[in-house]
Amino acid sequence: MEIRIYQINQERDDDNLAFRMLPPSRNIPSEIYDKVYESEVDCSNLEDVYRMFNLEHPADFRGRSLSVSDVVEVVESNRITPGYYYCDTYGFKPIDFEPDKAHEIKGDTMRVVLLEPGRTARIADIPATLEGMQKVVGGYIEATYPYEEQVCIVCNEEGKLQDLPLNRAIREEDTITELSYGDLKTLFRETEKARIGKHAVGYIVFTEDSFTKPYSEESRTYVVSSDNKAFIPNMGGYSIFASCLDGTNPCVRLDHYMTAEHGSEDGWKVERCYIKEPGGQIMDVVAGTCFICSCAGSDFGSLSQEQAERYAEKFKYPENFYMLNGKIECYPIKPDRGQER
Repeated sequence: MEIRIYQINQERDDDNLAFRMLPPSRNIPSEIYDKVYESEVDCSNLEDVYRMFNLEHPADFRGRSLSVSDVVEVVESNRITPGYYYCDTYGFKPIDFEPDKAHEIKGDTMRVVLLEPGRTARIADIPATLEGMQKVVGGYIEATYPYEEQVCIVCNEEGKLQDLPLNRAIREEDTITELSYGDLKTLFRETEKARIGKHAVGYIVFTEDSFTKPYSEESRTYVVSSDNKAFIPNMGGYSIFASCLDGTNPCVRLDHYMTAEHGSEDGWKVERCYIKEPGGQIMDVVAGTCFICSCAGSDFGSLSQEQAERYAEKFKYPENFYMLNGKIECYPIKPDRGQER
């Protein structure tokens, strides 16, 4: 379920309403509240929310433990009617609330991908201070830099020594080999001529000016297999079918569009081609909660929206670890319905 939590800021609480039961008038001034949390949580009801925000605070929660006078907004849920619920002495009561009058907690934050053991990855805003980052990981911070891209993984430096639960594996990146379109075609033809029963896969990126409107690089990149008539010896006909990476243009016959093939001079022009060898070998394992952020500047900073979405997908599911022949291995765990967040 998706929720927001509002708590009374006692500096603005002139009538001492904090931690008191809901008055008979049900008139609670929204302007004395701060919004302290907004995210999806693996809860099925408000009692689960109460339990979570008292016993197992999410790493990016910046408020105090949930208590009487707090307001929980249910934004989306399969079981609870969306609305505002006052945490009363006994249970929760629906109330009218004006969120636009509530205040945002001030302070510098940065957008990261938060990775917690046993939970799906999520994009979150965390404090950009050293103390805030230490609170997220539960101790002194340590950064690792496993990627050529200017991002890093920040974790608890003593996570393994403290026997914190294993979280995510850090794997070798894929190996990218750049090729000309002619060399890619040669590779495809040689692969099919060898008849080894395995097809080669390549990627063709078309230039932005090949199209009449802007497309992302994922939209302009097409995955091509050597298992096409154009590359198979003694095959009748000539065709090259491919699909773009983001799935918006599947099963396109490229030879009809490409300038380098049978397309017109105004057809799609090749920007670059490459093949990709998957890495996958585990280099390290992170223990305890960690987060992925930018390291492009002198300090840790926010990921771009594209980076956040990409790394959230890359590390989406938690992993289970085991030893096999003296080596650590793992497999992803997809949480039960209702536990993803």
